[in-house]
Amino acid sequence: MTAKTMDELVSLCKRRGFIYQSNELYGGLQGLYDYGPLGVELKNNLKQAWWRAMVYDRDDVEGLDASVLTSPKILQYSGHEDTFTDPLVDCRSCKSRWRADDLKELKCPSCNSEDLTEPRPFNLMFK
Repeated sequence: MTAKTMDELVSLCKRRGFIYQSNELYGGLQGLYDYGPLGVELKNNLKQAWWRAMVYDRDDVEGLDASVLTSPKILQYSGHEDTFTDPLVDCRSCKSRWRADDLKELKCPSCNSEDLTEPRPFNLMFK
């Protein structure tokens, strides 16, 4: 989806009362939205349809509603801290940081410099 198409979709949803920009009276927060009356109904209908298809209609699944926040020990013991890393490189010229596996060439996409650091593991989930 192009940025223009996304902007048009967001604009339509705002006009129709599905969403409103969070804290809009105070300048808003980029990319954060609150559900309006129609948005709440749509969200609840989608959630109920998904729950029915994924939980009630299956004999091998039970529903669970767990907390989003968890103890750091859980993330450590489950291996998330050690295994969720991405190789990052820094451009020494313009100080930009890039995922090494996203670069098509060993050149900085911002300034075309080839003076990049060696790739190093970086845990994007926790840092």
